[in-house]
Amino acid sequence: MGSLLWMLPSLPELLASLMGAQESANRRQDEVIDVDDEVPQDAAAYKLWTHIHPAVRNKRVPCTIFIRKLENNDEALKYFENGIKLLKQLKHPNILKFLEGACTTSDVSLITERVRMLDLSLKSMSIVEIQSGLRHILEALLFLHNKACMSHNNISPSSIFVCSNGEWKLGGFEFTSSPNLSIEFTRSKFYTSVRPKEFILPEDQKPGDALQHFSDDSYGFGKLIDYALQNSDESDEVVHRLKDIAEQLTATDPAARLPLSDVLDNPALSNDLTELISFCNTIQIKDVEEKNVFYGNVVARLRSLPGDVVARRLCRLLLSRYVLLEPKSHSELYPYLLVPAEDAEGILSREDYDTYMVPELLRLFRVRESAVRIALLSQFGRFAQYLPRDRLEGFVTDEVVQGCHDCDNSLVSSSLRALATLVDILGAEAVCPWTIAKKFGNGSPQKVRSPKSVFGIGFRRMESASFSRTESTSGVEIGKANGLEKSASVPSINSEKEWAEEKADWNNDFSWSSDWKDTDEPAPVETPEKTIPADSKTVSKSSKPLKLHAPISKKNSATDTKKANVIGSEFEINVMPRKSIEDDLFADLTPNIPTPTPLIEKLKALQTTAHAEPPVAGISSKFAMVETPEDTSGWDENEDISITSAGDSVSTVCTRGNA
Repeated sequence: MGSLLWMLPSLPELLASLMGAQESANRRQDEVIDVDDEVPQDAAAYKLWTHIHPAVRNKRVPCTIFIRKLENNDEALKYFENGIKLLKQLKHPNILKFLEGACTTSDVSLITERVRMLDLSLKSMSIVEIQSGLRHILEALLFLHNKACMSHNNISPSSIFVCSNGEWKLGGFEFTSSPNLSIEFTRSKFYTSVRPKEFILPEDQKPGDALQHFSDDSYGFGKLIDYALQNSDESDEVVHRLKDIAEQLTATDPAARLPLSDVLDNPALSNDLTELISFCNTIQIKDVEEKNVFYGNVVARLRSLPGDVVARRLCRLLLSRYVLLEPKSHSELYPYLLVPAEDAEGILSREDYDTYMVPELLRLFRVRESAVRIALLSQFGRFAQYLPRDRLEGFVTDEVVQGCHDCDNSLVSSSLRALATLVDILGAEAVCPWTIAKKFGNGSPQKVRSPKSVFGIGFRRMESASFSRTESTSGVEIGKANGLEKSASVPSINSEKEWAEEKADWNNDFSWSSDWKDTDEPAPVETPEKTIPADSKTVSKSSKPLKLHAPISKKNSATDTKKANVIGSEFEINVMPRKSIEDDLFADLTPNIPTPTPLIEKLKALQTTAHAEPPVAGISSKFAMVETPEDTSGWDENEDISITSAGDSVSTVCTRGNA
């Protein structure tokens, strides 16, 4: 269907007329219109138009194209020319927005904002939206009467359109004229052929009757109310009051008809939706007291309306510039509007939030105004997590980073806080424009595996002297040296199982530093050869002290006392290179067997001493040792060189010396 409109033979001329004769050659190549499927043929607007297509202009502007095929010398051409001219001149929020239009002898084309036909959208509307729509049309008519001094003369479903946000717009200005010229337009054949008969004034059918000022619009608006309420609940009080207004506007006696200016103040055409829309459009002229009243109950009034109505009709208004810059909006309104209902105390459902609120929030990031950006970023932490991740990583992050380069300190501060929020959601690598690298440590030492049990004997870490604790298990006092009494726990058979099952405290900073200190030599552990009774508490001084992994030094007490006086010394971590645990354990198991000096070596030492030193004065020479022939002969191979034989030999030498 995208090529259907381009297949029309008169379209090139129409586009040339739309863009003007002087600039058509320059702009024609830049004008691109993508056409969608045609509007269903049962729409009432087809009484005026031949083709109606939703379209996109220049790939970014949604629009609607209306085309009328004309016959030769068709009198309808002057009415379409009148309608396009007035639509281009009249500017009002509730009047259809004009984009482009052109007329030729064979075709008429009109491009407006994207709208839907009223008769095709009415069935899906609630009574609240119908009330609001009727009020919009009434305000447009009063503007036309009071400001432009013109009568519309064509109020019918074919001239009412609905925007994507639910607003009703007034169009169809083909028969609009000043009140004194209305008879010329309303008596034409073309007028009676395109306007529904039930919307035509009864007195128009009687020749010679004078047409009262704006009576055609009053009568047509009354009929429009009846048409809009045809599918509504008759028992609804609002519907009943609206029908009362329609009866007064369509009275048979023209003098008894209610003026349109009096209808505007009727409560039947007012509700929370219309009042919220009116206040948001005029908030810049409201005083402080009126704003306090509005923000005091705005959340309750929003909750009273259908969620889809709030999303379609109020999202953009409540995020408009003047509302966004109001301080009370950030404290009273946005905490409930900018979050979905399912995750917090929001007003909108998640579906409506994603469909209507998210596009509005993304649209605000395109506004390069510092006040708007600062106000938007002040609420960034509330809605950032609900934005699509792909939009956060690309578009939103780029916009926030741009704010960090601005010269406005407040904007830079807000942008940096928003970057921190994005880091929590996306991670630093996806957000930060600079290179991410490891610059800081995590503050905890590297863990090692726990000591293993060797030959069924359980070993555990021993606490340092500065952090010593009283052991509840059985132990012995050992090693009193240099007047300092040291104690250490010695595992017993009864407590061996408890030692093996005890868990090491790897979170203790001191344990990391003190347990794995290196010493000059491995400190072997003496394994007790026999069981120590549980009630035994002491060991004699002659017994060898037990060597531990963490040897107890007599200077620890003085050193630790000095460290305790230094503030923060308890948090000090001593990182020392440590040896393998397995090496220390096997070093403890190495047997230490002393090797006795051979007896022959001892005898040679005595002989050397005897020859080197002269006899001491006062001592008889008979005690001096002399060489004998037997000594020089050495030991016989068959003689016994055991300890007993060696002792006998020594006795023999001593006897000879005495002799």
